[in-house]
Amino acid sequence: MPYRITFYCPDKHISFDGHTPDREGIGGGLTARIRLARALARRGHNVTMVAFTPREAKVDGVHYLPLDQVQHITADIVILSSSGDKLSLEKALHLQIEADLRIAWVHGTPKIGGLHEVPFDFLYTPSNFIRRVVQTEWGLPPSTRLFVSYNGVEESFFEPKFLFHEPARNPFHLVYMGHPNKGLEGAMGVFRILRAKDPRFQLHIYGGDGLYGAQDQGIAPEPGLVYHGTVGQKQLCRELKRYGFGLNLQDVREAYGISMMESMKAGCIVIASPAGAYPELIQHGKNGFLVQGDHLSRETHQSVAELIQSLIDHPDLMAFIQEHGTMTPLNTDKMAAACEGHWDWALGNKTTLNITNRCSECGREYIGLADGYHCTGCGLYDQALS
Repeated sequence: MPYRITFYCPDKHISFDGHTPDREGIGGGLTARIRLARALARRGHNVTMVAFTPREAKVDGVHYLPLDQVQHITADIVILSSSGDKLSLEKALHLQIEADLRIAWVHGTPKIGGLHEVPFDFLYTPSNFIRRVVQTEWGLPPSTRLFVSYNGVEESFFEPKFLFHEPARNPFHLVYMGHPNKGLEGAMGVFRILRAKDPRFQLHIYGGDGLYGAQDQGIAPEPGLVYHGTVGQKQLCRELKRYGFGLNLQDVREAYGISMMESMKAGCIVIASPAGAYPELIQHGKNGFLVQGDHLSRETHQSVAELIQSLIDHPDLMAFIQEHGTMTPLNTDKMAAACEGHWDWALGNKTTLNITNRCSECGREYIGLADGYHCTGCGLYDQALS
């Protein structure tokens, strides 16, 4: 059944609408909200986004309303979310909200302000990793109901711009995506080792302070480094098909990793540190590689450089990893269908198949949704009940 769905985001660090991520590029939290909203609209739901948007508009089927125009929300589903600015939902306390289901959706490891005060029925997290952070670090009541919903990629962004036309992939071209403070130093360490032995290696860098609403600062020039800055995501996804390897060496506890999954979808072989959610997304040696060790150490950089060179020398293995990588990410339509199924189950609007397998953590049953299996007790997500 179609739902009336309202997203409420009080953050004011970036003014945006539904076009912003595709045209300019922004951070993962905002990107995830905009993608889910338009995927839900595609599925026939009535979707509104109340946010720091410059004007009332309808984009991709989603009705965008400026924050200061809304004091009352009436909907079937209300999704409260903050991923920047003050990282707080406290402004929602001043709203009159009438809804059958209230969801608080979090996007990272820092605790969101207002979670003890703002009432909600479920807390949505983008990975099992963040689910564990919520359980062990945030001090929320044990009765908090959790649901894990991965972020999806936009399938259409990876389709050839012109029929029968694909950009040529160069295995000697590496790519780093994201804010430089997450892992650029590690990527540059690997690149310099490879470049010293073979000048065909290049490192292409995407992202900067523009992801958080400021101006990109640029990167000091160096032979083989190509700095692109913050670019729109449609352009980025097309360009990713040109690169051989995506580097995600970091100690930042990544909540999910949209950019990493986009690299996979584009056919880049991802090499990452086992930080945050990465170990639940990367199957080592199948769809990418997890590299142990200090992401800033020369020893780790040398190990990654040797892995890259070995893969280039074995194109059949490269093709195997690339193929499985492209099949790994879930798309936004599947994620929207999973959320829809969860709401049907929570509100009793549709009979949902309960899976007899018992959760390894709490012993409760799973429900099967479009993206996989979700524990009805603690919220643990298992894509294949493996």
